[in-house]
Amino acid sequence: MERDSFLYKTRRKCQVLAHRVLSNEVMSKLYYRIVLHKELNLENPRTFNEKIQWMKLYYYPHNSQVVNGSDKYAVRKYIEELGYGGKLVPLIGVWDRAEDIEWDKLPNRFVLKCNHGCAYNIVVPDKSKLDKVATVKQLNNWLEEDFGAFNIELHYSAIKHHRITCEEFLGEIITDYKFFCFNGEPHCIYVSTDLIHDRQAQIGFFYLDGRKMPLYRDDYTDISEVELPPFYEEMKQAAKDLCQDFPFVRVDFFIANNTWYFAELTFTPCAGMMPFCPERFDLEWGKMIDLSSIEEGALIK
Repeated sequence: MERDSFLYKTRRKCQVLAHRVLSNEVMSKLYYRIVLHKELNLENPRTFNEKIQWMKLYYYPHNSQVVNGSDKYAVRKYIEELGYGGKLVPLIGVWDRAEDIEWDKLPNRFVLKCNHGCAYNIVVPDKSKLDKVATVKQLNNWLEEDFGAFNIELHYSAIKHHRITCEEFLGEIITDYKFFCFNGEPHCIYVSTDLIHDRQAQIGFFYLDGRKMPLYRDDYTDISEVELPPFYEEMKQAAKDLCQDFPFVRVDFFIANNTWYFAELTFTPCAGMMPFCPERFDLEWGKMIDLSSIEEGALIK
């Protein structure tokens, strides 16, 4: 669904209104039923999606590492501390308000983002064609949003300092390598191309050695094979280093200009409503998340 469409905007408004009157648990169960056509079991979660739902309600919002890891600006410090600062996309500027952006000082090509959610991106391949008035309005609207309220991803709601960042433009069509990591170990990769243009995007799931997994998503065109890049082992090691502090995290990188960059840490893929085809992978992956390892004092109940 296009972000500028009437249906998308209407859905967002309905989500915010519902969030004001319904509990987080009720909202989560309602969304789960609508999207996956299943009942959400929060009392005894077993599947991958159920455990993600459980963590995003009771664990993630209270965990400062998850909150900072979800913050597109604050996560940069975490990446630097673990020795991967050289794999961050070069930062051009940071602002609290869109009105503070000094357009004349920006290069001709850049990417604007907000730090407190997903898909808050404006890719600018040619500054001379940018509608700056509309861009300022869009950025300020995003800054005012509670992204976590839309799909009950409360770790985003816990990001209190909303910012705008400007990064170097590295190209419009890039390839993403996303490592699903469980208990400190990468398990498989999710390769995607052209996610900027959602309707053209292709994705595929692969084992760590590059073999195709018998898993796909029916909402995207499937990638049947992948040629691992020459620096693949570097990415895999980085994923292992970056996932150590979490029972589950997806460590996302992308390839541009014949090298790789850190993209983000993703704690709630598809907001805990990921469509598995076949569905058995939902249960298989769920078995790899050990909720018993989470200390009782770290939970919100």
